[in-house]
Amino acid sequence: MSRPIAKRQDVMDAALKLFVEKGIEETTTRDIAELAKAGEGTMFRHFKSKEELAWHLFHENLEIFMKHLEGSVAGLSTAKGKIRAMVEAGYSLYETNPVLCTFLLLTEHSAARRMPEDYKTPINLILAVIEEGQKKGEIRAMDPSLAAALIFGAIIRVPVFKHAGHITGDLRGKVEEVTNTCFKMIAA
Repeated sequence: MSRPIAKRQDVMDAALKLFVEKGIEETTTRDIAELAKAGEGTMFRHFKSKEELAWHLFHENLEIFMKHLEGSVAGLSTAKGKIRAMVEAGYSLYETNPVLCTFLLLTEHSAARRMPEDYKTPINLILAVIEEGQKKGEIRAMDPSLAAALIFGAIIRVPVFKHAGHITGDLRGKVEEVTNTCFKMIAA
């Protein structure tokens, strides 16, 4: 790996860690440079600003996660099975890369203002699963956006609570309980 590419990755790794620990607003470019063991100008060779770096990290990693999520539900025929696959994918991400997962969860709201209207997010996928489940009679008649909000909120609060120390143990062991609880909220 050439030095500039390695330094770029060092900057991205340092920023990700600091954005989770301190927040994007409280993290300075100097903080990122020090943790990356790089000059402060190194970041600016690769990214115009700290905010562009944060967006790049969010966009690149959410795009990868979305492909994984879409692959996890492909071929499954029931709404409950698809919800379970999404819960498992999210909790596996948290357990294998808690910093990245926490960053995606904590940055979603601030990143939303940069998302084009057709931007793919886990919310879109859950909404599609709900609408399909309603057509098949698996999910009761209700506002699909409300159903998506209920499910998405229930799923993502678990890793947020684990990050805060309120939940312990491997989240992958909680997939069935979370899936069953989510489905009870919307089942026909």
